[in-house]
Amino acid sequence: MHLYYLWQEAFTPVGHAAASLMMFSMFAGVVPGFWAAWVFCGLDFMYFLALVPSLFMTARKSKFKAGDIAVRNVYEGEVATVRLHVYAVDKLNAVSLGCFRMDSSLKCDESELVLVAAGGSAELTCKIQTKKRGAFEIPKVAFILPEICGALRYAAKAGKAELLVFPRPLRVSAFPFLTSGASGFVFAPLLMPSLTRGMNFVGVREYREGDALRDLHHKAFARYGKPFTKEFETERGAGAILVLDVTARNLREKSSVEMLIRLAAGIGLWLLERNALGRFFIGDNEISLVQADGGESFLEALARIPAASLLELRFSKGPRASRNAASASKLWSPAARPLGPVLRVGLFATEDPLVHKQVVLESRAMDTDELKSTVSDDVLAINAKLLERSFEMSHETEVSL
Repeated sequence: MHLYYLWQEAFTPVGHAAASLMMFSMFAGVVPGFWAAWVFCGLDFMYFLALVPSLFMTARKSKFKAGDIAVRNVYEGEVATVRLHVYAVDKLNAVSLGCFRMDSSLKCDESELVLVAAGGSAELTCKIQTKKRGAFEIPKVAFILPEICGALRYAAKAGKAELLVFPRPLRVSAFPFLTSGASGFVFAPLLMPSLTRGMNFVGVREYREGDALRDLHHKAFARYGKPFTKEFETERGAGAILVLDVTARNLREKSSVEMLIRLAAGIGLWLLERNALGRFFIGDNEISLVQADGGESFLEALARIPAASLLELRFSKGPRASRNAASASKLWSPAARPLGPVLRVGLFATEDPLVHKQVVLESRAMDTDELKSTVSDDVLAINAKLLERSFEMSHETEVSL
């Protein structure tokens, strides 16, 4: 692994080409009578030896100070940016910014080389291409200083950082299941702002179906020609309780965990937009929600859920497999009994007296090609295969629940 880090951090593209040719010459020298390959290999090796003093002098003469590392969190599949200020004590003829030793799903595009005069400063920005959700550590954010010949470079560590990649939420266009049936009566009042609002006026938003007419903002209506609604601060703790259960009983369910998290992200944001989400749980653990951050604390909690390990269930046998089955059948048991209606999102349905409604992502193949089917007034089943197929075709997938 250290050789891989050395190859990635200490060599430029020119150095990669020269080192690859040296290795090729060593293998070609095995051919009897092909002595010219060994001559080239020796010359290439002497070239690298001559570059070592130049690299040493580059590292010794480059004196600088690093500022604070700023990382922009993104959704999965988007490009994140890492920004860092460099303050040059001595003149830096060429310097760029790069991130190393990261997760294999992340790919860094280093910034362009810039010149920084002595006593000056510059802001460097590198980009990181993401593929999947997660909380990723960036162990080495480094300033890159190439030596004068351009084959080797000095990667000076400026610090480390953390990159949060949020799950790309499935957009919930409508949610009639939440208010349907006998259990829907406990959720219906939460979607009426006049019943859950506080006394403090916080702003104006566009009118949504179901808003009370007495909350219309007449001045904004007259100015923009479309209805706007007054928005009031929601009382703390008021609202629905969303429970995300990522427990999987078998390998097939384990493979659907990421899509389940995307579905939970869409449902949670739908509730947050309507000020109807009071508390959020991942299993039995409650996640503290910051009401003023626009759902970022909610998405951060989803990003920090550990990735599903497919090998764990594949090779579990005997007592360990029995423990997995026991944990899957365990009921939801929070530290404090919830006061509001509970909506559970999981991979299978449970008979839990604390849960009012459940949205289940069915990983098994359904008999029909319908995206959703109502098992009962309290359980809504979503076809995981169809949902994954539509998500792969378009990341802006909308679902009506």
